[in-house]
Amino acid sequence: MSSKRPVKAQTEATETVDSTGRQRQLKRDERPNNSSRTLGKNRRVAGTVSALKPGQALTVKESMLVMESAQLMAANRCDCVLVIDDNDHLSGIFTAKDIAYRLVAENLDARTTPVIDIMTKGPMCVTSDTSATEALNLMVSKGFRHLPVCNEEGDIFGLLDITKCLYGALEKMERAFGSSQVLYNAIEGVEKEWAGTPAQLTEYLESLRQHMSCPNLESVLDGTPPAEVKYKTNVRDIAIMMKELHTTAVLVHRHHNLAGIFTSKDIVLRVIAAGLNPENCTVVRVMTPSPDTASPDTTVLDALKLMNGKKKKA
Repeated sequence: MSSKRPVKAQTEATETVDSTGRQRQLKRDERPNNSSRTLGKNRRVAGTVSALKPGQALTVKESMLVMESAQLMAANRCDCVLVIDDNDHLSGIFTAKDIAYRLVAENLDARTTPVIDIMTKGPMCVTSDTSATEALNLMVSKGFRHLPVCNEEGDIFGLLDITKCLYGALEKMERAFGSSQVLYNAIEGVEKEWAGTPAQLTEYLESLRQHMSCPNLESVLDGTPPAEVKYKTNVRDIAIMMKELHTTAVLVHRHHNLAGIFTSKDIVLRVIAAGLNPENCTVVRVMTPSPDTASPDTTVLDALKLMNGKKKKA
């Protein structure tokens, strides 16, 4: 008798566990599908801004001082922050360019100037379901490097950076160019073999070959000479030059040789965030020395690969 009791007790315990497990499963089945809601929020729809993978936006309050914002930007290695009001809604955008043009060039003090005084107020933005083509066209036509992504209420969803969008498409460009290069070479060979063909066919083949070739840097440059400064020029004078020439980068020369490159991002990360006085700081102290260079016949694709691989500041 005693040998059967444990078996009975074990059976009852097993039935109890099974019953409890079934009840828990029923409760789980009755709950709303939280996982699908999460996926719905984060899912990327092809052809929309969400498919461009907007980055996480760094936000600051309107009252934050420029010095504090610059230090925050330096800590996060970024050159753009979004500014929010007391309701945490987007009210402005603040970039390295704003610091160069509106703070340093105007001789304002980063330790006493609030972000609201030099930010771009009421920036244009898009929603995550906006057409990707529409968003990119907007950035190109308006000259925006950054574009906030918000919902209809003004809550921030993320931030588009056009250079990161380009780098994200780099692999696709490589695949397309690689496959077209094979056909390009084949057409070039046909042209040589058909040297005596009618002029119309030769012109057609040449036109086709040119359209399939990847453009080089010379073809996209407008002939405007780059901004150049001497290595002992102070940062404030460079910021004034940047503003006058509508640029965010200058080449630094020493004894007629290229010594470095200096950008508005360097002004934020290496000057303002470090507490240096732009008027007393020479560019040689804060520039990027011995920058990589490219020849005019370098393809745009190869130049993008170099910039992306080396993480250069464009």
